[in-house]
Amino acid sequence: MKNTLSLALVLLTLLLAACSAAPTSEPTAGSPSTGLAASLPKPNPAQQDALLAAFAQINPRLSNDHAVETARGLCGRLLGQSSADQLIAAAKAAFTSGDVPVVSDEEAQRILSAIGANGFCR
Repeated sequence: MKNTLSLALVLLTLLLAACSAAPTSEPTAGSPSTGLAASLPKPNPAQQDALLAAFAQINPRLSNDHAVETARGLCGRLLGQSSADQLIAAAKAAFTSGDVPVVSDEEAQRILSAIGANGFCR
């Protein structure tokens, strides 16, 4: 029960922080994307390849189909007012899945560093 409550609080924090992050670009006219996802920075193809390569160096299972969208969500947190502890918790929660059952604090920090250094998260 305690773990469920903690996970729910982390997810709620992610949603609230993502909603309060200032958009860095506006969707173009005719863009099918709307809402929060459309307002988050998006890597170009070269940045996407570099991001996936960086994730693969951290843990090969991190470089999956959802990794770029997950990184975009964390970018919103990086651009917001989240503390280092909140960012690590968010990265651990966001990248923990069936493919990656556990993300360590070190891996979470490396994920955040890869996102921040990639160039798309501005």
